[in-house]
Order: sequence, then structure tokens, then C-alpha cells
Amino acid sequence: MKIRSYLVFFLLIATLLPTLIFSIWSYHDAVSREFAEVEDRHLLLARKTGFALDRYQRNLATTFNTVTSSLVRGQSPSELSGLLAQFDMCCVFLADKADGRIDGGIWASGTEIIQQVPPDQFADLKMIARKDMPVYSNVKASKDNRNYVFVVRELDDHYAIAEISSAYFTKLSQSIIFGEKGHAAIVDRSGTVIAHPRQEWVDTRKNISQIPIVARMMIGETGIAEFFSPAVDKEMIAGFTSVPGPGWGVMVAQPVSEIYEKVAKNQSSLLLIIGGAVLATIAIGLFLARSLSRPLEDLARATHISGQHQKLAPVKPRCGGLRFREIADFCDSYNTMVARMTRAGEQIEKLAYSDNVTGLPNRDHLQSVAEPILREARVPDRGGIVVLIDLDNFKEINDLHGHHAGDLHLKTCAHTLLEMADSLDLERSVPGSAFAPPLVARIGGDEFIMLIQGLVSDTRIQSFLERVLAALAASNPELSIPPSASIGCARFPEHGQTLEDLTKRADVAMYHAKRAGKNRMHVFSPEIDRQSAAEIRRDLISAIKDDRLFLEYQPKICTTRRKVVSVEALVRWEHLELGYLSPEYWIPMLGASNAMNRLGEWVIGQAMKDHTLLLEQGHDLWMSINIGSNHFISPDFIDTLESIRSELGFDSAQLEIEVTEDALFASEQRALSTFTRLHELGYKVSIDDFGTGYSNITRLAGLPVGYLKLDHSLIAGASGDPRIRTILASTIDMAQKLGCKTVAEGIETREQAEFATHLGANALQGRYFSGALPVRELMSWLDLQDSSSGHAYLRPEPETV
Repeated sequence: MKIRSYLVFFLLIATLLPTLIFSIWSYHDAVSREFAEVEDRHLLLARKTGFALDRYQRNLATTFNTVTSSLVRGQSPSELSGLLAQFDMCCVFLADKADGRIDGGIWASGTEIIQQVPPDQFADLKMIARKDMPVYSNVKASKDNRNYVFVVRELDDHYAIAEISSAYFTKLSQSIIFGEKGHAAIVDRSGTVIAHPRQEWVDTRKNISQIPIVARMMIGETGIAEFFSPAVDKEMIAGFTSVPGPGWGVMVAQPVSEIYEKVAKNQSSLLLIIGGAVLATIAIGLFLARSLSRPLEDLARATHISGQHQKLAPVKPRCGGLRFREIADFCDSYNTMVARMTRAGEQIEKLAYSDNVTGLPNRDHLQSVAEPILREARVPDRGGIVVLIDLDNFKEINDLHGHHAGDLHLKTCAHTLLEMADSLDLERSVPGSAFAPPLVARIGGDEFIMLIQGLVSDTRIQSFLERVLAALAASNPELSIPPSASIGCARFPEHGQTLEDLTKRADVAMYHAKRAGKNRMHVFSPEIDRQSAAEIRRDLISAIKDDRLFLEYQPKICTTRRKVVSVEALVRWEHLELGYLSPEYWIPMLGASNAMNRLGEWVIGQAMKDHTLLLEQGHDLWMSINIGSNHFISPDFIDTLESIRSELGFDSAQLEIEVTEDALFASEQRALSTFTRLHELGYKVSIDDFGTGYSNITRLAGLPVGYLKLDHSLIAGASGDPRIRTILASTIDMAQKLGCKTVAEGIETREQAEFATHLGANALQGRYFSGALPVRELMSWLDLQDSSSGHAYLRPEPETV
């Protein structure tokens, strides 16, 4: 039975489309009818309100004329005060035409309040006064800042003036309320508000003549219109009219949205019918949809879980009522693919997490296994040891017997170490406790590491290490050079809680074992750590004097030109007794000592000399060197730097000084002074490892820094973590705005190179392009880049920036 995947879709369309068309037509018809009803109602209310105002103004005029006649005859009967109060008239009085002095009047309160009309008000009233009829003024403020409308008429020697409060207008306006925002508003002939639900407009006598509907009222029109009301910030529909004579305008307005809401509410019953029809349709289609979707959902869920756990697993989908042949075929194909990919993944994992010479786990595998063991070791009696084994004389064995013999020696030693680890199983068993099995790994060159949980007794540790030494010494008796090893041991959690810390401690212990004459073992203690640092500093000073250090260089690539523009100098040390020492091991031991300063000075001089060799071969690149934070802020740093530069005739523009932000924390004032002075002397200055520790943007903004070197952790993390990607992009953007260029460190893949280029990094550096090379090999590598055999990222043809 074939799947008709569009069945449910068309079934829903066939049901919903007519229903939707009918609903839309019904809704629009209801809206049209409601608008017609609202227009009739609002226009009727506006006209009724207009009639009420017209009747009111006629009553005002009659009362005004009656009181005026009495005043002209010199009469002011007290019963007229009640008549004034009936129509909200505060007073009627006669004002002298010359100066506005009041010559007689009647007050609703019974007491004369003023003796003279204010000059500005009197001038306005004189301008509108007529002899043939009373004239109404626009709304004005009295002395107490209340709103009043004045009635004025010109007589022979006086002006008859009446003051009318806005109480009637307000009362009339407030009597018309409907809906949530429906209201009535009354304005004078100028468009100034007399009554309105927004009291602040009334108090400030706001003029709203700019509203089109008000403008139409002011010219005497009557009708219906839609407009935008600033008072309620909505589109409104209103009936409006005007009162002949005074020119007052009335509008009865309501938000258009209320009309739509009313229609929507009335349509709810229809929506229930439509909902019932939709539910019926869904019930019909659900059976088919479920039959189709449930197996696919099972497959999707399985692939999602497989992605989360990074391990594919076969799946058998359930059938939901009907069985589709296509789904069964898809499951079979998927399971076949899973089986093949699982086999391939196992092979890849084996290659990724094991050493290809000995078959032992490599450093990455060791790290993943060690983490939970070391975390568990914080619990009492769950500790153990990390053992670092360095094969003695391995280089000599390689040189004398060849690499094949060297590889065979590595395999034999690996087998010996595995046997020693397996022999511990019975000895370290503790009733009721299950320790992690011992792990043996090769971490590079001639170095192995053992991670053993549960071996905590000093005597047992000593005995085990002695047996390992003896076993390795007897592993390859046929070699002309007797095999042996130097062993360093660190205990966890006493000496560290991370594999990195423990390896460093074991390395220190192994250094002491080698110094004692090789084929020895040593367990780490804080005392030997301090002793090792002192010995390293002493040996380094000797190495500088005897010229046993050398520099290697790693290229930096301009992302715009895709050319090598610079190289970073990296110091290397071949120890007379210990052989090659990794900088990660011995540089941290220098700290703020004089040895660190001596090392920096040696690197400066050697880098300048090597730059001359590069320049002679036609490679015009600048040199980057790293300077320790305390050396950087030392008082004589710049003087020493300038002395070396002057002696060698070096151009300061060709040297870049790299320093970490630690210099700022050591002494911000001295660091800032050094940064500024270097900038003035023409040196390039960059912040190294930016993005680690406590990167301080505020400090950075005040430094004359030309380059930021983005730490490799940002580059590596950005491809898989959107948050780190955002931080990286923001950092590059921030650097550009501060006038700094950025160098992305630790580029190891083409994807990382293109990604950092896309984000706007100015330069790239990492093993994807080249590892660190001695100066002669660097020259050959640079020559190669100008040919078709150069690196794929670099462009052989010159380009303008």
C-alpha cells in the first residue's frame, strides 16, 4: 500500500477553504452592518446634542436680553439671580464703553465680584460685540483659571456682558458614554475644547482644529467621518454637527477597534461551529496522519538522540494503525546505513584516540578518561597516582639502530607497561570498592603516562615504581644501548585535581630523576618543585651564555592579501642533560625572575639577527616576539631594547612586541607608560591571548595597541558554540572600532581559517598553515609559497589591499 502523503492536506483544504470563505464573508457583512448602525447612532446622538446646545444658547440669549433690559432701566431685582444660576450664568453686567468699568450688574451669587473688566479681556469682547444680537465668545479663562464663555452685546454707552461657566457643556458631554472609549466632545468656533473626557485638554483649553473632523464642524458641516484621535491614540469614527449662532461643534466618537471587537464577539458562535467542523476534519485525518507520522517520528527521534550521544543506533519504528511499505523500506535502508557508519565510526575513533605506533590510548583519550576519575578522587580513599615515564637515550637508539628499531622499542615498552598495570589488579582490589582500571597512554615522542586509581600507600607506590623501572630496563636486552627510563610520579588529589596539573607535577619529579642520573624515579613534593624552578633558572642562564637556545618561527597570514606578512619567534631549548624541554614546562618556572628578563633580551637580539637573514633572502616580514609581563614593565626594558636595536642597526618598525594583559594587572601605570613609549619609538605592540583571563575593554581603549591576538580557545569554540561565536564577532568588531587589527591564533583547519576570515580577522596563525620552523626551513617554506605548490589558502599572484 503506497503512501498518499497529500491526503490529509487536501482533506483539510477541502473542509477549511469553504468554511474560511464563508467566515470571511460573514465577518465582513457583520462589520458593514455594524458600521452602518454606528454611523446612524452616532450622527443621531451628535444632532440631539447639537439640538440641546442650540436650545441652551437660545435660553441664554433670552435670559441675557431680559437681565440686560432690567439693568438698562436701572433695575436689578434679586429674583434674577436665581434665573442666572439656572442656566449656569455667573453674572450679567453693564461695562462702560470707555474703560470697562462696571456700572451695574446681577451676580448669581448675589454679591458683586469685580468692578472693572480686565483690559485684555475687554478688548477681545469689544471686537466681537454687535448691536443687533448677543455674540458668544470663544472659551476663555477667568481669574480663578476656570473656563467660561462670555456673551456680549453693544448698547449706546455700555456693553452688556454675561459670564457663563462650562458646567452645562461638561455635564452634557459626560452624559454621552458608550463602549470603553466612546465619548462626546464640544468645541467652540475656533476649535478650542470646551468639554472633553481628557480633563487636561479642558484645563489647558487645547485647540484641536487641526483634526479634519473639527475643521469641518467649524465651517458648519454635519456628517460622519473617521479620523485619528491623539486623545486615545486610536482611529475613531464620529458623528458631528455644529450649532448655528455660537458656532459650537459637537462630535460623538468611538474607537473603530471597538466596532471590530463587538463584531468578533458576536461571531464567536459561528467560530464554534467552524471549530467543530475543523475538529471533525482533524479526527478524520488524524488516523491517516498518525499512521504515517508515528514511524517517521520514531526515526527522527532516534537520529536526534544519536546526534546528541554522537553514536548511531538502529531503530525499529512502530506502526500506527496502517502499515506503509515505503516506511518499512526506509527503516531497512536506515539500519543498513547505521551499521556501516557504526563500523566506520569505530575505526575512526580508534584512529583518533589511539597511538598509531603502540596502539595505546593517546593524550585525547587519556584526558577524557581521566576527568571522571580525578573528579571522584575528591572523595576520601579514592585517590591514586599519575606516573610520567620518559625513555632514556631514545634519540641515540633511533640514531644508532634506525627508526624501525625505535618503533619496536616503543612497542616493547608499551607492552611492558600494560603488563605492569595488569599486575596491579589483584593488589589494589579493595572489598566493596570498584576502582577504575589502570590506564597506560603514550603522550608523544618517548613519553608514556600511567593513571592508577587506588594506589595510595607510600610503600606500595615506591615498590610499584621500582618494579616498573626494573621491567623497562629488561625490556630490550638485545639493544646495544641498555634501555632505561626516568620516572616522575604525582599523587592525586594531593598534588592536583586536573590532569594538566598532575602532569606538570610528575614532569617536575621526572626532571629530578633525570638530574640524578637517569634510570631513576622520583615522587613529587612541594620542596622539589621549588628546587626545580631554581635549577631551571640556573640552567637557563648557562644556556644563554653557551648559546644553547634557538628560535623557531610561525608565519602569520594577512586575510586581505592572503600573504605571509609576519612571523612569531618561539624559543626552544635543547638541555645538555635532559634533552629537549617543552617551553610549557620551563617558562612558567621563570616567573618574575631575572632569568625571564635575560631570556627576553636574548630573544630580542636573536630575532633581529634572524630578520636580517630573511631580508637578505628577499623576505620583507616583521618579527613578533613575546615579552614577560614583569620584564615589560621593568624600568630598564625600553633602554635595553633600544640598546640592542641600535647595536644591530635594526628598524623598530619591523619588530612587534607581544605581551599579555597580566602586565596591566602588575602595574597599570608603568604598563601604560611602556605601551606609549614603544608606540612613539615606532614599534608595533599587541595584546597576546586576548579573550582569556580578565580581558579588560576599558583598559584596552586607553592603550596605543595596534594588534589583538585572539586566543585559540575562542577560535576553536566559536565553530560549535553560538555564544562563543557572538563573543568572537563582537571582539573583532570592537577591535576595528578602536583602530586595532586582530590576529586569530590556533587555526588548525581550513574551516576555522575561512570562518575567522569571514568574521573580519586581519591575520591568521596556526598549524593549518605551518608549525614553528627554524629560520632556514622557514626561508624554504616562504620560497615555496610563491609557487603553485604553496599553501591552498595563500594566493600566488600579488593583490592590492
